[in-house]
Amino acid sequence: MNDVTWTIDRTTGSLVVEGLTLDEAEALGGELLGRVAELNCGKPLADNVLTPAKTAPPLVRIAGVYHGSLVDGPGRRSVVRFQGCPLACRGCYVPETHSLTGGMSVSVAGVASELLGERGAPRDGVTILGGEPFAQLEALLALLRQLKRSAVHVTVYTGYTLEALAVRNRPVMTDAMQLIDLLIDGPYVQELADGAGEWRGSRNQRLIEQPARAFSALAGARAEAQ
Repeated sequence: MNDVTWTIDRTTGSLVVEGLTLDEAEALGGELLGRVAELNCGKPLADNVLTPAKTAPPLVRIAGVYHGSLVDGPGRRSVVRFQGCPLACRGCYVPETHSLTGGMSVSVAGVASELLGERGAPRDGVTILGGEPFAQLEALLALLRQLKRSAVHVTVYTGYTLEALAVRNRPVMTDAMQLIDLLIDGPYVQELADGAGEWRGSRNQRLIEQPARAFSALAGARAEAQ
């Protein structure tokens, strides 16, 4: 039997249950809890999606911003979905974020302002997911720098493994890793979705805290091998 995690949002009273199917959740608590809806990392309730409007450079292409997530990292989080994903994993929960020309192009400053604003307070951190954040590496770094000025905890999801990112050992990648508190890496594998555990879409994905050290070690080992 899979582990079941129950999380209550103290701000809204909403209950999030991880480890059950939608049918199991409805059978277990539907009569007591009222409306039951399916949530996945990167896929909030439709009425919770927000879109910043500022367009001054530097720019980033996003699918949207939402607040109050309990499934996209530790605690209660404000989340931005980057638009565009070259991986396009089979069975992805948010295929609408795959197109490189979809979504909207907005300012990094505007996204940071929305993520840190009162609309999502109180929050325990900010999450950046996709799409694929590392497909817009320069924009990702610019946003990370804006967020860390406020000393906020930042979680980043990527469909690449840390080893694959280390192959792209560029200064901008190293700088980005230094600003990430929690990296959740690896492609979504539909066959490994059951029992994935907290914050992950499939069991192959890893929770890597403070990934800069592991990234530097991988990059250094690769450089020595060449």
